Amino acid sequence: MNPETKICQNCKKDFTIEPDDFLFYEKIKVPAPTFCEECREQRRIAFRNERSLYKRKCDLCGEIVVSRISSDKLYPMYCKKCWWSDKWDALSYGREYDFNKTFFEQFKDLLFSAPHISLLSSNTVNSEWVNQETDDKNCYLNIGGHYNEDSAYNTYELYGKDCFDNFWIFKSELCYENINCERCYKTLFSRDCFDCVDTVLSFDCRNCQNIFGCAGLRNKQYHIFNKPVSKEEYQKFLKDNPLASRKNLLSFKEKVKQIWLSALYRDKFIVKSVNSWGNFINESKKCQNCWNAEKVEDCKNLYVAASLKDTYDATSYGWGELCYEGAHSVGLYNSKFFLYSVGGGKAGNRQSSFLEYCYAVMDSHNCFGCANLRNKEYCILNKQYTKEEYEALIPKIKKHMEEMPYIDKRGRIYKYGEFFPIEFSPFGYNETAGQDYYPLTREQVLENGYSWNDYESDMKYEFSDYEIPDDIGSVKDDILDKILKCEVSSKAYKIIPMELEFYRRMGLPIPRRAPLQRHKDRISQLLPRKLFKRQCQCEGGQSVKRESQSVYKNTIKHFHGDDSCPNQINTPYAPDRPEIVYCEKCYLAEVV
Repeated sequence: MNPETKICQNCKKDFTIEPDDFLFYEKIKVPAPTFCEECREQRRIAFRNERSLYKRKCDLCGEIVVSRISSDKLYPMYCKKCWWSDKWDALSYGREYDFNKTFFEQFKDLLFSAPHISLLSSNTVNSEWVNQETDDKNCYLNIGGHYNEDSAYNTYELYGKDCFDNFWIFKSELCYENINCERCYKTLFSRDCFDCVDTVLSFDCRNCQNIFGCAGLRNKQYHIFNKPVSKEEYQKFLKDNPLASRKNLLSFKEKVKQIWLSALYRDKFIVKSVNSWGNFINESKKCQNCWNAEKVEDCKNLYVAASLKDTYDATSYGWGELCYEGAHSVGLYNSKFFLYSVGGGKAGNRQSSFLEYCYAVMDSHNCFGCANLRNKEYCILNKQYTKEEYEALIPKIKKHMEEMPYIDKRGRIYKYGEFFPIEFSPFGYNETAGQDYYPLTREQVLENGYSWNDYESDMKYEFSDYEIPDDIGSVKDDILDKILKCEVSSKAYKIIPMELEFYRRMGLPIPRRAPLQRHKDRISQLLPRKLFKRQCQCEGGQSVKRESQSVYKNTIKHFHGDDSCPNQINTPYAPDRPEIVYCEKCYLAEVV
């Protein structure tokens, strides 16, 4: 079997389907995709509303709750308590399959009829404003994490405590404004740091403590701008240069940019893994085009995934096997084209299984085209069938999907084997993670046939006549009553009590940007989810000299001696970026 090149229906670019891909599609009995992998990922995350949260009434009990769904949406919304209760029956929204209409039209009608749950969070205590989180206590505006306490404004925080404004933080405490840091304590404004304590404005450091403005250190303490100092010198430096002053902080942020750029950058972060490519892959085997993936095997096109096997095209998904084109779910087996669906949880527990084209289907089996359904099996469009009836009807529906496909306004064709069209998303494109990773203007969204949400709540804000002090020491409790104006977006925001307490405890200035803008700032710092072919920059005893780029002097002789490194690399660092990028072998020779 040979590779096959296709043209994406959406972006019109070429993409390749490899022989192993065809074998996978044959195994799970689906046709090859007609959208490229990037456009497939865009479709999935265009259904993920993470942080556009609103106050509105539950359409069943009338209680005012926090919801992902704004009040202007035409479909019903139930609070978590009502949605999980026996006060309503999802089967009452079921309908006969109509062979005179396309499947996708019928599914959309069901999707916008059956009640949606307000938030996807569970087992939380005093954490009303978290979404897609479990087992949180005293948390606020945390997204996509688990087992956290006294934390706020984090995306993908796991097992954290007293952490604010981080992206991907794991088993950490008292951390602020970090990206991709694990097992850290009192770590601030840092990136790709592991097992660090009292670490500030540092990059790619491991097992370090009491370091400031450093990069590429291992097992060090008391360093300032990569230079060793005594304990007394370090403490005096902190006393003389408090980060409590915003002016000082901004000055140091500018200074450390050059420190970070003078360090080495690993071509990609793949550890304890074999036959894998992508970035931030850990303890995995045979995974291709995977990003932020852990303990996955024989997988491809994963974006934030854990404990998966034989799975292609999944986003924010964990603990599953033999799945395809699914997102924002956990615990499924042999399922395809699903969103927000849940099985019994982690590996080893029961799983939902054999779900196809399902949205928010929980603890169920053998369901096709269902939405907002719980504890059911052998259902089609939320209508109950016997096992025999179900198995007889499904092949007819798939054939009908082939013969009568859904065609959108741009002429994109959706037969069996294609994921849901973006225009079926219950959210405006600008409300979703699609806008984070594939930003579009309002005009572009509408031109593509997607929806845009212009909803604004009835609450109108009048900005306070208040100037935020430069130093946290000058900030009084009255700031908690002020309506602040974001310096970039002009959006209103407030400082909450737990946040103010954290800034005071850590000696940090009040942020001048709203939480959503701070999230966007962190997203803008992430590496792209694509690889670029380039040459390792190690050239004998130093890095290649490039205009406006630092030169790194090697500390030892590498395997290639005085010659340039012959290794070609595939890396998320594009060739025109300013970082000094070494292949794995040269990088490890220097920093480990």
